[in-house]
Amino acid sequence: MQDLISTILVAVDFTAKSHNAVEMAVHIAARHKAKIILFHNITSHSIIDRTGIQVTAAETISDNYQKTQMVLKELLLSLKAQYPTLEIKSVITNDRLLNGMNEVIYSEKADLVICGSSGKQNFVQLVLGSLSYQILTDANCSVLLVPENCKKYSFDKILVPVRVLEDLADKIELSIAIAKRNKGIISLLGISTDEDVVKIKEAYQRAKTNLAIKSQDYDSQFLLTRNKATQISKFSEDDSTDIIILNYKDEDSWKSFFSENFFKQIINYTDVPLLFLKNRELSKNFSQDQIGFDITMPHPG
Repeated sequence: MQDLISTILVAVDFTAKSHNAVEMAVHIAARHKAKIILFHNITSHSIIDRTGIQVTAAETISDNYQKTQMVLKELLLSLKAQYPTLEIKSVITNDRLLNGMNEVIYSEKADLVICGSSGKQNFVQLVLGSLSYQILTDANCSVLLVPENCKKYSFDKILVPVRVLEDLADKIELSIAIAKRNKGIISLLGISTDEDVVKIKEAYQRAKTNLAIKSQDYDSQFLLTRNKATQISKFSEDDSTDIIILNYKDEDSWKSFFSENFFKQIINYTDVPLLFLKNRELSKNFSQDQIGFDITMPHPG
């Protein structure tokens, strides 16, 4: 079976949640025989005057780059000593975070971005934006959010909700690949409202058939509810889930900024890693024309 995770980019900012994301990355890479890219971005502050864009505090940026390079090299050498069979490299960019990240995703053909998440979103993060949310919404490949307090790095129980139809076959294929590498069991959860129950039930049955054809161990359940995020979170806790695999198309329903939408509920009420599948064509369609100048201050978080 072709492995769907061959190159992992892990966002590193040297915080506790970032170190936990690195720990998750090396365990996944070992199981999937994948390459790891330790990625760090240094954001330049810039202003515009009549001569054009001018980078401010160039000496400070140079000093930061050298210090970051040293710390990242130490981390790289430490990981190589612990995991001598893994292919690990580091990349530092100096751009807008997502411009730099997407350029590396494109050039390295990354399949998965892993980043740490502190979990709860407070009011300031909702207004200014957290880095994990920024990466989730704008990275051009699938994203795994790893809660800071998550200390289990194998996936024995894999929860796969069926609540949107787009790219469902790809989601099932990825779930099977992860289950095979972890000798895990898939919990298939069909979940819908009364309005879309027919089409979701049909997709749920197709997913069950696909799992059976692939000889994948699984259990299944179907729920009718309007509180989908709450029910997914409750089911994951009751089922001792180790990872939840979601479709990024769910993001379409997250746009209401201050309401308790699906994303805010799932991130606030769930303490296990969340893998959001994005269409693999995204990174193929990335071009250098998408890279621009940053004239904004960076987001905190």
